[in-house]
Amino acid sequence: MQRIIRDASTPADIMPALDARMEIVRKHCASNIASLYAIPRAGSGTVPEWWTELGGQAFGFSALSEDQQRQLMQTYQQRQHSLGLAADALHSRGEPDIAASLRSLIGEPLPENLYSLNGEPLVVRWHMLKPRHVPPLSSAATAVAVHAPVRWQRWPWMLLALLLLPMLALLAWWFLQAPALYTQPATLLSAIEPEVVARPPDLLPEPAPQPIVESEPQHPPAPPRAPIPETAEEPKSAKACPKPVDPALPPQFVVVLDTSGSMNLNVKTSPADDRWYGEVGARLDPRDPQVAPLLTRPTRLEVAKASLAKMIGNLQPQIDVGFMAFEGCGRVADYGVFPTSQRLRLIKGIHGLEADQGTPLAQSLAQAASKVDGRNRDAYIVMFIDGEDNCQQDACAVSQRIAQNQPRLKVNVVNIGKNALSNCMAEHTGGRIYASRDAVELNDMLQQASQEVSNIPGCP
Repeated sequence: MQRIIRDASTPADIMPALDARMEIVRKHCASNIASLYAIPRAGSGTVPEWWTELGGQAFGFSALSEDQQRQLMQTYQQRQHSLGLAADALHSRGEPDIAASLRSLIGEPLPENLYSLNGEPLVVRWHMLKPRHVPPLSSAATAVAVHAPVRWQRWPWMLLALLLLPMLALLAWWFLQAPALYTQPATLLSAIEPEVVARPPDLLPEPAPQPIVESEPQHPPAPPRAPIPETAEEPKSAKACPKPVDPALPPQFVVVLDTSGSMNLNVKTSPADDRWYGEVGARLDPRDPQVAPLLTRPTRLEVAKASLAKMIGNLQPQIDVGFMAFEGCGRVADYGVFPTSQRLRLIKGIHGLEADQGTPLAQSLAQAASKVDGRNRDAYIVMFIDGEDNCQQDACAVSQRIAQNQPRLKVNVVNIGKNALSNCMAEHTGGRIYASRDAVELNDMLQQASQEVSNIPGCP
């Protein structure tokens, strides 16, 4: 923890309310969103202070170069967009008050309230943000200018209003003098019905990169399900296979995307280079002659994004898609379940994800399994990964427990790299293994896989 500023301009009596709002952000959002906002504290003499858990030296926005300002604002906008999506998800789950509290933190800061710590944005006095609606980002390179105080922007509009007054007076006179020529526009518009054109997912244009909700799971993972009791007629070594409660129910479907740092590697990186990068290269400058060739395009993450988007587009309309992604060891982001009407939003969000940190493979598999039934209802999990768990957990052991406790749950493994150590997840649960470093070939295989998910046969 470090203090950024002492702030005599903020009334001390509002600090408890600000602290309560920060608690909501920490509870419902990912850590990289919560760290965007400085922590309010009562300092010595009850003078408010703003603190942060981020390390490094804080530099004011005006002290940065133009390029640094542009990059900082790009990251700031991404965090704000993710906060907006988190608020939307909470509102759709019947928590409008919490969603409104999060939306109150969406806005543009004054330059003197914005800092950079190791390239990460930090806002103090965030209760003074200028409210605005956060639209989807048009590209990863979009930058947002920090607005000047409102008092410097108001006078051009006042001047324009003065110039328009004579024209408005003339129009008012004309309408009073010629009522026969005036037709109420509402009568004309009421006869026009809006036309809604539904575009099939496979015809949608390739979306620009969009950040998705970087929120942490909204609810803690469900406790492990109890093993299914064995009948007297069935040997104890056999898995239970109950009949589905409603055969008409579509299967449950969850996708887990590996966004660990190794997904930044070129899709054809060899296993030896992969190990070297994990042990040495990741700590070197990306421009290092030994590192730069490994980070060329197409990257593993780009191939995974394109293939995953295609797979989602090929799913039948009755299939809802749950989506999760890695956030480093100990953290798996659960973005919720997306019905057919929100698939385009999901695909845009997937294209905006970035790769960083570790590979909590076992944790993500266990968390995804806790979101589906897998006993009385068919379910599928598809893992888009490039290697094994590096967070000191055993994904193979987790898949063995799933095979015993959730016999109708199958895990498909899409192996973007060459490491086959995690294929056990598919082998233990009766799923499939898709291994390819070519986006076109992988798309063809996953198109078949999506059809399979839409028509899962009953448990044999």
